[in-house]
Amino acid sequence: MVDAFLVGCTEKFYEIFGENITGVYLHGSLVLGGFVPAKSDVDLIVVTEKPMSRMDAVQLTDFLLEQSGSPYPIEISVLNRRQLDEWQHPCPFDYHYSEDWRNRFLTGGSTYGEEREDPDLAAHLTIIHHSGCVLFGKPVDEVFPPVPKQDYLDSILSDYEDCLENVEVEPVYSVLNILRVYYYLEDERIYSKDEAGQWALSSPFSKTVVKVLKRRRGDDVSIADEELASFKRYYQEKIEASLHEKKVRVKGSVNVGD
Repeated sequence: MVDAFLVGCTEKFYEIFGENITGVYLHGSLVLGGFVPAKSDVDLIVVTEKPMSRMDAVQLTDFLLEQSGSPYPIEISVLNRRQLDEWQHPCPFDYHYSEDWRNRFLTGGSTYGEEREDPDLAAHLTIIHHSGCVLFGKPVDEVFPPVPKQDYLDSILSDYEDCLENVEVEPVYSVLNILRVYYYLEDERIYSKDEAGQWALSSPFSKTVVKVLKRRRGDDVSIADEELASFKRYYQEKIEASLHEKKVRVKGSVNVGD
């Protein structure tokens, strides 16, 4: 069913962009092996030869408002080749949509009309290089520049800061992404949410992680705020100690090692 959904999306993107489309690329949980049909997004990057037009944006928005969430939510960014010719971080983009932004689009707002920058793209493009899938178009190495490790780290640490703030509100997303950051700092390997959770089953917070993984699969499991707060303190200390040891300076996030 996911394959048919991806084919339908790709065909629609080609219908909208025509010969201007360079490629459609899949990243995120579907390529990392942690996709949960009832919860996970389908994560896509579309690259065009030239900047998309306003009409392209209108047609794409209409399609996404209709298709996203039926049955899988879509998170997508559209970039043009000029934005990728020379890597910069944060990376510029032409258009972005996710279900978190649905109301913005429904009330007349959008991300089209001015070039913006997204620090998350450093992480997305790193995953595309690591294990991304070409749904249509040119090979990954012909389209996407290499992303420096420092920019990838800055990207995931920016998300990590959000996770620290929201661990009690969004425990599944926050706990598993904090673990992904911790294990990346340990061995510079990119883990899926489920892989990071499995590794943490031998940690001092194995009981909390078991609950998180069960809730991720749809079980109604209670997780106390106190155990989430303890988890946060423990891994925040571990991560900041690791950053200090590596003398990492992170743009717009955590500065350590001065």
